Amino acid sequence: MQRDRVSTWLPALLLPLAVACGGDAADDLETEMREVEAAAAMEASDLPEDVITDLREFTFAGELGVDLDAMEEAESGLFVQVLQQGSGPPAGYGDEMGVHYTVWLPNGTKVDSSHDYEPAEPLDMVLGSTQLIDGWVEGVTGMRLGERRLLVLPYHLAYGAEGSPPRIPGYSPLVFEVELAEHVPTGEG
Repeated sequence: MQRDRVSTWLPALLLPLAVACGGDAADDLETEMREVEAAAAMEASDLPEDVITDLREFTFAGELGVDLDAMEEAESGLFVQVLQQGSGPPAGYGDEMGVHYTVWLPNGTKVDSSHDYEPAEPLDMVLGSTQLIDGWVEGVTGMRLGERRLLVLPYHLAYGAEGSPPRIPGYSPLVFEVELAEHVPTGEG
């Protein structure tokens, strides 16, 4: 997803430079910009009519405590709210982590929680190496030991158009509460 965003804004940023230099580079960049815009328009037109893509248009169950206006919105569309500050170094690429989580659908239906297993152990992961959804990886990056966050993921940072049947329908945003319970920094972050 991040690559798609870069392919959208990078040509627009470089076009004036290419035009100033003249030649084929400007033409190639202009062509690429038109192709990116056409692909984005086609993707938007391929969505079913009832799909809501703007998280601000969703009604979130009151018990989830989602207030998008009180949350920080990332460029990707992820919303993050720090519920409890942590301490120590921030989690970065290559760090070993143990993260407690609970995930809900916008209507308040709980999908899964690390607290529901016996014993209740955090999800072990290596940031950037463990295969996880994009919104999760982005949402836990930078957390400090003991920190709790509320994450609201748009569908494209969650399970996309396909969802994860039978529990997560296609095009569904997700709400996570995450807590960094274990952290072993690698020094690469």
